[in-house]
Amino acid sequence: MPKREPLYPHVPKSRQPLLPRTKSQAVTITCPICGKVIEIPEYNKVTRSDALGEHLKKEHAGQPRLPQVMIEGGEPVPPQYRDLIEFISEPVPEYSLMTLLPAVEAEIGEKKIDVVMKQLKAGIEGIQESYQFRLFLTTMAKFHDYSIGNQILIMLQRKDATHVAGFNTWKDLGRWVKKGERGISILAPVMPPKPKPEEKTLEEEETIEPQPVYFKVVYVFDIAQTEGKPLPEFEVPVLTGEANEELFYELKILMRERGVTVSFESRPYVDPGIKGQFTAPNQIWVRPEEPPAQQLKTLLHESAHYYSAGVFRIPRADAETIAESAAYVVGAHYGFDTGVRSFPYVALWARDKKVLQVNLGAIRKVATTMLEGLEK
Repeated sequence: MPKREPLYPHVPKSRQPLLPRTKSQAVTITCPICGKVIEIPEYNKVTRSDALGEHLKKEHAGQPRLPQVMIEGGEPVPPQYRDLIEFISEPVPEYSLMTLLPAVEAEIGEKKIDVVMKQLKAGIEGIQESYQFRLFLTTMAKFHDYSIGNQILIMLQRKDATHVAGFNTWKDLGRWVKKGERGISILAPVMPPKPKPEEKTLEEEETIEPQPVYFKVVYVFDIAQTEGKPLPEFEVPVLTGEANEELFYELKILMRERGVTVSFESRPYVDPGIKGQFTAPNQIWVRPEEPPAQQLKTLLHESAHYYSAGVFRIPRADAETIAESAAYVVGAHYGFDTGVRSFPYVALWARDKKVLQVNLGAIRKVATTMLEGLEK
C-alpha cells in the first residue's frame, strides 16, 4: 500500500489532523479511553465534542474525565495568581479528551498568561457589582460547559458572544474566521513538562511539593467573527420577559420526573407578597393568580431551591441568591428574562475569593443540572 502523503506538508507531524478526511470520508473521532473510532454521519449538526461526549456517557459512565495530558507547553501560574486556579482548573470543552485535535489555536512566542490572569483577577473583583454579576450570569447561560474563570474571560472580552469555538472547529463546520478578527483569550489547563532525570537534584528528589499547575493561553472565536456555511441550529433566542410556554411545560415535566409535586392551588391566606414556596423534600407551590411570566419565574426559582437544598445539600446561608441566580441562568438560556436586577449578597461574596468560587460553583452546578434535565 503506498505511503499516504501528509494532508498539510507545512504542518509538523505532531500537529497533523488525527484522521485527515477527503470528501468521501466520514468525519470521525477516536476515543482515547477504548480506542474506538466513532463515525459522525451528521457532522453539520453534531460536533466531534458532542459525539465523543455521547460515547463517553454510554460506554464509560462513571469514569473520571481525563485531563488534557497530551497538550504540550503551558506556563506555571504566577504565585500572585495561585488563588485563582480553582476558577480555571477544568478542561476547555473543545479540548476535553480530544487532545490530539488542535481545535483551539494558541499564539506562538508570546507569553500571555500574566496578562490573562491579571484580566481574570480584575473580572472576579468586578463581579461584586450587580450589573457585572448579571452580565456574568447571562454568559453562564450560554457557556455553562466552560469553567467559571473562562466564562468571566469570555464576558470581559466579548460580552455579546453567543457560540464560541476554536479556529479548526469552525473550519470543520464549514465556517472561517474573518480576516483581522482577534481571538478571545481563555486558559486551558495542561500538564507541566516532565523534567529530565539529570535535571533533578538530590534535594529535589527528597522534597515532596505539590505539582505546579500549568496553563496555556488558547483562543476561541464567536460565531459573529466567522463567515461561511449557515448554521441555523446556532440561533440564540432574544432575552425577553414574556413567558416561555415550552420552558414552563418542560420544567413541570422535569419536576414530576424528579418526584416533586408542583401545586397551583389558590391559597388566599398566604401573604400576597409570597409568590411561591419550596417545602422540603419535594413540594413546590406557585401562586395561580399571578401572570404566566411571574408563575414561570417562581417555578424556576423554587425548582432551583429544590436542587440546591434537596439534591446538592447546599447550605442555606446564601441559598436565596444562589437559587435566584440559577433561575436567571436557566431562564436566560431559553430567552426568558426573570427580571432580576439586583443580587445583594454578591458584594459580600467577592471579599473572599474562596467563598465566591464556592458560591459561583454552586450556581453553575444547579443551573447546569437543570439545563441537562430539560434538554434530555
